[in-house]
Amino acid sequence: MTKVKVLILSLVSALILNSCTDPANIGLEVQPPSDSIVLSSLLSDKFELKTVSEDSLRTDNSISLILGQIDDQIFGTNIGGFVTQLLLTENNIDLGSNPIVDSVILSYSYSGFYGDIASFTNIEVQQINYDIYRDSVYYSNSYELNPGSMNNVDNFIISENNENPFLKVNLTNNFGQSILNLGNDVLKDNTSFLEQFKGISVSSFGSNCMLYLNQSGSNSFLKVYYHNDNSNSDTLSLDFELSGDAASFSIFNNKNSLLIMDDTSQIYIQSMAGYRADISIDNIDSLKKILDNKVINKVSLEFSLSENSQYEFDAHDKLVLVRVDENGNNVFLSDFVLEGDQYFGGYLDQDKYEFNITRYFYQLLTNSSYSTKLRLLPVGAAVNANRSIIDNDVKLKINYSEL
Repeated sequence: MTKVKVLILSLVSALILNSCTDPANIGLEVQPPSDSIVLSSLLSDKFELKTVSEDSLRTDNSISLILGQIDDQIFGTNIGGFVTQLLLTENNIDLGSNPIVDSVILSYSYSGFYGDIASFTNIEVQQINYDIYRDSVYYSNSYELNPGSMNNVDNFIISENNENPFLKVNLTNNFGQSILNLGNDVLKDNTSFLEQFKGISVSSFGSNCMLYLNQSGSNSFLKVYYHNDNSNSDTLSLDFELSGDAASFSIFNNKNSLLIMDDTSQIYIQSMAGYRADISIDNIDSLKKILDNKVINKVSLEFSLSENSQYEFDAHDKLVLVRVDENGNNVFLSDFVLEGDQYFGGYLDQDKYEFNITRYFYQLLTNSSYSTKLRLLPVGAAVNANRSIIDNDVKLKINYSEL
């Protein structure tokens, strides 16, 4: 009968005998609980870990937009805002004689938030003077947010209705009147309107919260309420949609703290074009010798959250592990592509993220030109504001059977 053993490597230099068994491991149902080998080597020079600042993220046409500011004692200031077009909901608008604004409402449904929603105390809305397009690619650093320049906000409220929460912003009448003054010839269709009114930017500074806004939600719209010489006391409305064919993209501030990137005691992961971890497994030859005449059953890579790292801000619910090809591009591991998300893993469970990388590891051992470089990234980095702080004691676990 083949004797099964478990080899757990964290790519260090010392051998430590220990006792551990994971009954969920494939092919280990008959393994005696005491039969295991643990190889541990913290901070091996053959296993490189480093935190890297992300340059930017693609943010056009995302499922949601991020609005707010977080002041984190560890990660620093994180700011999110966005740019969007406003699209007419119908053509050939007739405003009537002498249209006068009564009020202007910008509203967004929101799907969640990060931080302290009670501290969300500031919103700024400006008209933009540059064209944006639905079929163009935009990144989180394509434009900058400009606080304090021609703010068109009177006041706002945040409804925390559990079934349909929304953000309602009362814009100035002057803002709405500038749209009505464009006249019927410009408001005949969106092509004519966008030539004169490019869109708006929305930002928030000084708050300690990020809102996740849903452009296609039932409470997402812009309405200009007005009356004219013919409406008497009745109020009319000029309606705009914020989803559909409307171009939109999020904008994030740059993040490149040397204190974070130079800290080798921990790994820092942050969404919104924040930080990622670069990982390199460089002791392939020594691993081949250790695994000679052995059949690999399962290989996993495990990351543990640093103690108390979620005291103020929640870590990511899920991270993703990718390899880096010869052109520096991120490529999904074959374990994820062929076996699926649940098998591959990466979900936060008991303060740990674990990835099944069996197929990748086999390719690493059998193909000398295969990439040894991996990246640990946040999932949904363009639509959430989470951050995770991870111990540098990363464990590579190899379950094998002797021939």
